[in-house]
Amino acid sequence: MHDHSVPPEDRRLRVGSLFSGHGGLDLAVEHVFNAETVWFSEISEPVARVFAHHWPHVPNLGDVTTIDWNAVEPVDILCGGFPCHDVSTVGKQAGLAPGTRSGL
Repeated sequence: MHDHSVPPEDRRLRVGSLFSGHGGLDLAVEHVFNAETVWFSEISEPVARVFAHHWPHVPNLGDVTTIDWNAVEPVDILCGGFPCHDVSTVGKQAGLAPGTRSGL
């Protein structure tokens, strides 16, 4: 919810992050827009732990296909990495096909 006690020009923009990975895109968005990340969505636990280390108070909403978007805090900026699990050399290499994570 918006904090109406803070004038809009003094409020930092809020960022939501999908397919967040390690948070490189989020760090750049925060820097360029003087913003703050308020939630992220990442299903890879080892990667999510790295993100959570750098943003310890930001909740991981988990699997993007199961998020109740009506209950998610609104954001000003929505950024997203490419859901690369199916094209990564460390992933299944299933490609961009219907039914794959990358084919969302």
